Amino acid sequence: MRIRSLFPPGPIDPRRMRTRASFVARRLNLIHVWRWVWLAGLVGCVAGLGALLFQWLTEQCIEVFWGRVIGYTPPGAGGEPFPYAAAAGPPSALFLILAPAVGGAISAFLVYRFAPEAQGHGTDAAIRAYHKNNGRIDPKVPIVKLFASAATLGSGGSAGREGPIAQIGAGFGSLLGRILNASDRDRRILMASGLGAGIGAIFRAPFAAALFASEVLYSEPDMEPDVVLPALLSTITSYCIYCSVHGFGHLFTGTEGFAFSHPLELLPYAALGVIVACAAILYVKVFYGVHGFFKKLNITNYVKPIIGAGLTGALGLAAWKIAGSTSVLAIMGSGYGTLQQAVRSSAGAGPTIIILLIVAFGKIVTTALTIGSGGSGGIFGPAMVIGGCLGAAVGAIAHDWMPTIVVDAGPFAIVGMAGFFAGAANAPISTVIMVADLTGNYGLLLPSMVVVSLSYLIAKRWTIYREQVPTRTDSDAHRNEIMIDVLDSLMITDILIPVRSIDAVSINASIAELRGAAAASRQSLIPVLSDGNKLSGHFETQRLKHLLANPEYSGAAALDAGIRRDIPCLSTRDTLQKAFIAFAEHDYNELPVLSNETTRELAGFITRKSVIASYLGRRTKH
Repeated sequence: MRIRSLFPPGPIDPRRMRTRASFVARRLNLIHVWRWVWLAGLVGCVAGLGALLFQWLTEQCIEVFWGRVIGYTPPGAGGEPFPYAAAAGPPSALFLILAPAVGGAISAFLVYRFAPEAQGHGTDAAIRAYHKNNGRIDPKVPIVKLFASAATLGSGGSAGREGPIAQIGAGFGSLLGRILNASDRDRRILMASGLGAGIGAIFRAPFAAALFASEVLYSEPDMEPDVVLPALLSTITSYCIYCSVHGFGHLFTGTEGFAFSHPLELLPYAALGVIVACAAILYVKVFYGVHGFFKKLNITNYVKPIIGAGLTGALGLAAWKIAGSTSVLAIMGSGYGTLQQAVRSSAGAGPTIIILLIVAFGKIVTTALTIGSGGSGGIFGPAMVIGGCLGAAVGAIAHDWMPTIVVDAGPFAIVGMAGFFAGAANAPISTVIMVADLTGNYGLLLPSMVVVSLSYLIAKRWTIYREQVPTRTDSDAHRNEIMIDVLDSLMITDILIPVRSIDAVSINASIAELRGAAAASRQSLIPVLSDGNKLSGHFETQRLKHLLANPEYSGAAALDAGIRRDIPCLSTRDTLQKAFIAFAEHDYNELPVLSNETTRELAGFITRKSVIASYLGRRTKH
């Protein structure tokens, strides 16, 4: 019966149908849903296309710098085969140094000539824009970042891809919000959704990227709930666009058989958590130590990335000569090839422990040199390689000690990725999901949680993202919202100054009483009372003093000339939120509070200073 009533028999009345459609749309919130589906989808579309463009540019640079100049093409991740014929090497020692230096020169020119904000790893810039600039990003920064990072990464600089892709998505989200004249809140959400969309595409991890965009904004265990759902819509779109070209598999392959099967395995996993936490602290300290050194270096900024990239190539050459294996060249470029070998290898095969350690600690230094010197690129990719190689090394050692329990080092490589980046970035939840998405293996969630928890707890005082703030209460983006929420939980009666403790005068006060009250009171307002404590009006203390200084005014004349009856009054039933709004709208230091609004019975005063003190006290407790 109810269904038939929606479609009554007889001819269709267009006006009636429009009314019903409007009613259904309001009930189901369809207008709001459609708006965010469209906006988030558009941001994801641009982020996905940007990821495709960046991947293509990086491949072109690798083909030119590595394939044709250096003479050796490093292997990549299993799910991302290189589209051109790989050069087998051996690499040219001279060009191993010169190629990254040239890439650094290209990056320096693009960044410092067109957009100096594009230097560094990019994600920090997006975090700063969210907290301090209402989601505003200069539109030219992502474009410059795109080409500069492709030159840096493709020529052999040690950097990742998430920084430039995150800025492309975040930059378009910011631009879209500006074009649509969106509110500050909506522009921030669009910007953060774009950040997640870029990462979700390039790493083929849509769910983890949406969580990452919400979690990476804060250094404490906090998230931005408003971002999660729009970011999911954006990352789904960008992921589908990117994978339609590069395939819907996972970035790293060969992990299908990995699983957790023995409780005693948690012992070496716990040791891995401590090791990657210490390495994450070292990573942060070395990165910002090198960054500080180059910042103080008294030479032009155009030269600094050339020096950093050239030293990266020199370290790659030295590591290759010492180790005698091209696997150590993973300290340059993305390093995904050696990480893929570590993930796939069964214990006793693949890179040796020495090579894994050289790559792990060498990449800490080369990433600091490449990006800390002013080069352009991300830091998530290098963190994956460092953590994965450390994990594989620990797994190989654990296999030697307990071969019947630890049968494969590969799972330790996967868990090491999660643990290292969780410690370095203070993003434990999204990192666990991210690594599972990167490999397609969710059978290692339990050991991942152990390693990530230990790493995060040990290294939480340090973070590679310096623009993070502890929680939402510390963000400029939420300061007013948090204040209103806190004040709404407090009552005016909590800080009320009772009427017996304030200076007041009677409606029948003599001139002597008025002079005494004006001289002795520290209040900016003096209430005028009648019939007990009924509020008749108020004096502004300074105006009362001025009137009394004029000899033509008697007490009654002063009352008539100076009394005001338009003061806003509060009630003992009100919260401090209403008091805060009243103080914001009127230039008073005190406001009267009535116990009975009908009879205007005065209960006391509330001060602007006490409202702010109450907010700060409640915020500190929480």
